[in-house]
This record gives sequence, structure tokens and C-alpha cells, in this order.
Amino acid sequence: MKKTAFLLFLILLGCNNSNYESLSPEKVDTESLLKKINPNKAYDYWEVNFCLSITPKTIFHKGDKKLKNRYNYTPVYGGFFQGCQPVSCSYTVAYLENAKWNYVYNERELASFINKIDNPEEAFLIAKIHDFNIDPYNPKGNGYLKTKNGYDLKVMKYINCPESKESFIVSVDSMGQLKRIESQGFYLKTKNCIVY
Repeated sequence: MKKTAFLLFLILLGCNNSNYESLSPEKVDTESLLKKINPNKAYDYWEVNFCLSITPKTIFHKGDKKLKNRYNYTPVYGGFFQGCQPVSCSYTVAYLENAKWNYVYNERELASFINKIDNPEEAFLIAKIHDFNIDPYNPKGNGYLKTKNGYDLKVMKYINCPESKESFIVSVDSMGQLKRIESQGFYLKTKNCIVY
């Protein structure tokens, strides 16, 4: 009887270690994820900008904002994670290094800027770069588990016609590489088409 109880205890302990945590619905949007970037290189100043049509707006910054004027900052347009129907929007990162402005325009450059994965939000950004999304309201598309060498994530791919969501488990290693992609099947399928 003691052996059975001990075995049951070990099984339950193992199950608890494999529980995925979810990001809260208000923290799964792109801006919230971008605000959690922790670059592994020290920059004098860096910021994340959101550009709707042609008006860039700083949504987050680290460092002394006075450096923008001192080093003649020039805003840029276009960028990564493009979207916003019917108009156009995107994000950029501007960073000051050795008295020179540099810009992150695309997803590949964003992954390089993030570099080493320090938190689940950075891991989710790597998944987003590879066209996976987070479902704010369903744990089949929103979960993370810290592993020895990075994070296992529960994410989803969304199809708007017919509307459906497919769950995936992806592994992101500590250097920001997507190592494993495993479909968990569809958890939403409708006959509706969502038109933007």
C-alpha cells in the first residue's frame, strides 16, 4: 500500500511540473509582449514604435529620452508585424549604439535584437515571428512551460475562412530558435468566414 501511495505521489508531482501557465488576456497583445523585451546587449537608449499609416508613436522606451534630440533621431516607417485592416500598421525598434541610430525593420532583425530568451513573452514573440498566435481566452492556444533550455509554448494558428483555430506546442530554445512544432489538432471549427 505504501508503494502504491508513493507511486501515486510521484505521478501527481510529475503532472504538476508539466502544468502550463497562461498569459492573462490583457497581456497577450503585441505591444504587451514587445514591452517585455530584455535585450542582452546594453544600449544607451532604445524604443519600440507603433506606426499607423504614417504616424509613428513611441509605445515604450528604455534610457534617457534626451538622447533622441542629442543624436538627431529620425523616425522610420514600415516595419514588422504588419497588419491593421483597412489601413496599414507596423512596429519598429530604434536603438542608439555608439552614437548611431539603428532600426529593427523586420522579424529576422527582431529575433536578433531579442537574442537570448529571458522570459515567456520573448519566447511568444519568437513564435509570433513564425506566424503563431496566442489565444487570449483558451489555454489550448495560450500556455508556457519553462524548460531546461528555453520554453515550451501552447500557441495557435488562426484561419479566418472558414474560421478555425489549430493548437500547437512549439519549443523555443534559450537562443531564440524554434526547435519543435507539434500540432495538437483543431479546437475551433466553424462554417463562418470572417471578412476584414
